[in-house]
Amino acid sequence: MGQITRRIIFKAPVEKVWKVWTDVEKTPGWVEGVQESHITSSVREGKGLSWKEKCLFGKNMIQMDHEIKEWEPLKHTLTRTGLPMGGTMETVADFSPAAEGTQVNLSVEWDLGMVGAMIGEEKLQHMMEKSFDATITKWKTKVEGA
Repeated sequence: MGQITRRIIFKAPVEKVWKVWTDVEKTPGWVEGVQESHITSSVREGKGLSWKEKCLFGKNMIQMDHEIKEWEPLKHTLTRTGLPMGGTMETVADFSPAAEGTQVNLSVEWDLGMVGAMIGEEKLQHMMEKSFDATITKWKTKVEGA
């Protein structure tokens, strides 16, 4: 089991940060490793929205199945993700206005099951942190540079 938390400050209004975060079909443009993303549910926005992503993880292509479990517009999301070989991930994002623009408190917790056991927890933590930080950098660039 691993976890990463970050406090991110965007020099942009919450509406702009939220829009990028919740446009799940455009994640290949800013989420590290994501190659494809498409909605799989009849729900197009909010709680119950489901989507699949194909993602590079190391040198392997994996599929991730996501579903938004909690949705408070412009304030909060909780997403559960199914990963290969019995792995799971939960992502919580809390948005709030800040003097500089928008603050996002982001937390990701995972249990990669068999994959985690094969890779090793310490190496896996390092891989996840590297990917997570690259995603944050791309997210900030997409929001602040657009």
